[in-house]
Amino acid sequence: MVTPTIESERIVLKPLTVSDAEDIFKRWTQDERVARYVRWFPHDSVEVTKQWLTEEVKNNLGGASYQWGFWLKETNYIFGSGGLVYNEEENLFEIGYNIMHKYWNKGYTTEAVKRMLQFGQEELHQNEFVAWYAKENPASGRILEKCGFIFERDDIATKFDGVTKMEENFMRLQLGK
Repeated sequence: MVTPTIESERIVLKPLTVSDAEDIFKRWTQDERVARYVRWFPHDSVEVTKQWLTEEVKNNLGGASYQWGFWLKETNYIFGSGGLVYNEEENLFEIGYNIMHKYWNKGYTTEAVKRMLQFGQEELHQNEFVAWYAKENPASGRILEKCGFIFERDDIATKFDGVTKMEENFMRLQLGK
């Protein structure tokens, strides 16, 4: 299934496109405050963001990855992204997200996560999901808890450079059980 456009009360979740690169770069992929808590590093140019988006667009066609940009309905302003990616090790979908610092602590991420989980349950017929969050970012853990995730274990992740380690918490959500 190709990643569809879906909506929540305040957000339109649309598949990411390379044409979104300039806005995404300016708004969050170059922001160290955002990158601090995820596996990627701040993008140092819009070209890096374009490369990332090119891969996401390809991945969105295969059925193992569903990545969306988060757009405010009221203003049609892209402020974040996230999605569901099939995790072969866990044999189920993993959820992830990141948004502009300016939009932290306003309930948007919780709303987007709930809508992505609804999509996963209704369209992908999944009743179990996993997620990780950086221990240094307990607000992300609260988002997951609000969505029903339960702490399962401590973990150590390696950032995409293959060297830098970060402490994470692994969480699991089981629906309809």
